[in-house]
Amino acid sequence: MNTELKARVLAAVAGEPSPTRRAVNRRNTLLNMLAGVSGMVAFVIFALVVSDSQLLRLGGQVSPRQYVERSVWLVATTAGGALGVAATALWLALWRGRSMLGRSRGSLLCGTALIPIGLFVWKVVCSLAFGYPMMEWPERPGLRCLALSLLIAIGPLLVFLAVRRRAPVRPALNGASMGVAAGACAWVAVDLWCPVASLPHLLLGHVLPLCILAAMGAVLGDAFLSIRSRRR
Repeated sequence: MNTELKARVLAAVAGEPSPTRRAVNRRNTLLNMLAGVSGMVAFVIFALVVSDSQLLRLGGQVSPRQYVERSVWLVATTAGGALGVAATALWLALWRGRSMLGRSRGSLLCGTALIPIGLFVWKVVCSLAFGYPMMEWPERPGLRCLALSLLIAIGPLLVFLAVRRRAPVRPALNGASMGVAAGACAWVAVDLWCPVASLPHLLLGHVLPLCILAAMGAVLGDAFLSIRSRRR
């Protein structure tokens, strides 16, 4: 770390009073509860408005003569795997690692890039393994899943930024990882709600929101997590 950056970090630390560990833990616990509640409320409201309160949708009408339904085991497998990936994303985004300055550029870049890929590959592989047809649904291109993902994730993303509060080094990358983590959490809920597994639908409705949230997180992280934002 160069001398100028070290001086800026030390000045920022000295200029802000340090709360007790208990106060920090209590604050972060409340904020994390708020993140979970905001996401669940958004999910429930969307389901009430769009799909007659169906939080879990196993199938649907592909065409007038064809109805497709997922097995419960397929849903459990895809959602369970997505939950594991989301937990990894949260660990990467919110835990600084061993360094006070946070994670390295390489780990943040790899995590931000690999988490969406991992979720997508897991969904496709599980669908193929369970023999679930990946046909296109003309009436469901993915726009509703895109909207649902963003609606669920925006609250948790803002909370994650508040929990982290500061990232003196690589604030934009840290913000991007938080955006992907929020999107990965939303992926779990959307996977329960959406029975479509066609590749165009997954790319538009499930993967694209993660990219949008990563970009949003990068912008917000650069604005609110950097040292210069504390000097304004």
